[in-house]
Amino acid sequence: MVRRQKHTGANKKQTDRKTRLDRIVALITETALAKGWTPFLDARDSKSHRYATVSVSRTVSTQEVRGTFEVTCDERVKITYHKTSFHSWGLEDLYDAIANEFWKLPWVKPKEKAATESVTDHLVLLERLLRRFHRTVRQLKHRHSSRAPLPIQDEYDVQDLLHALLRGLFDDVRSEEHTPSYAGGASRMDFLLKSEQIVIETKFASESLRDKQLGEELIVDIKRYQAHPDCRRLICFIYDPLGNLKNPPGLEADLSRVHEKLEVKVIVVSP
Repeated sequence: MVRRQKHTGANKKQTDRKTRLDRIVALITETALAKGWTPFLDARDSKSHRYATVSVSRTVSTQEVRGTFEVTCDERVKITYHKTSFHSWGLEDLYDAIANEFWKLPWVKPKEKAATESVTDHLVLLERLLRRFHRTVRQLKHRHSSRAPLPIQDEYDVQDLLHALLRGLFDDVRSEEHTPSYAGGASRMDFLLKSEQIVIETKFASESLRDKQLGEELIVDIKRYQAHPDCRRLICFIYDPLGNLKNPPGLEADLSRVHEKLEVKVIVVSP
């Protein structure tokens, strides 16, 4: 009787593992299709239901991008990925989308879900703050008892105001951290949110710093931050109070993507 109970318990555990592996493979496949990738089940452990491998591919700017997602389903579930082509455009974005769906599964531990959601919450909060930056600047022009306004006239003014706002939201805000050298030069980052591994780079659009020049500067910045150990996400904030930029949406769209595992978000704010 005891032996039968042990055997039944082992069968149930294996059945549960098979159900979980089935769901994870389906989740990866469905998310990849929704994001424009072509998924393919390369391998699956049909005996113990512990392992599976799903490959994905798609064409970006005439270049084929390929990657592999490997699943380990045991006491804990682990999903990893790596590129199998020269370029990895969009792979980290796909991984983040898969992770976002994974945390919604009812059998995932709540504390792990909370940790992932906190990163998303920070990014949403930062984008809201930056998108409304011009409102904050306008408010500073209207002070009590006709006191002198606090002007925001250049990039240093933008950094000072943004630094104060970030201090009110995050515990560990570091300014002027050194960045790794790129093309023989090094510089300092504007702001590093150490715990969140988010870097914020600020730019002030002007007659001498327009779409083309800003795009070129951001490309150099992105290359430099790819080598920084504390930077997983880069937010490039461009403030254009005088409307010097011709195509802000195009500037955002061109560079807002994953650059070799570095998630980049460009935010342009104009009147």
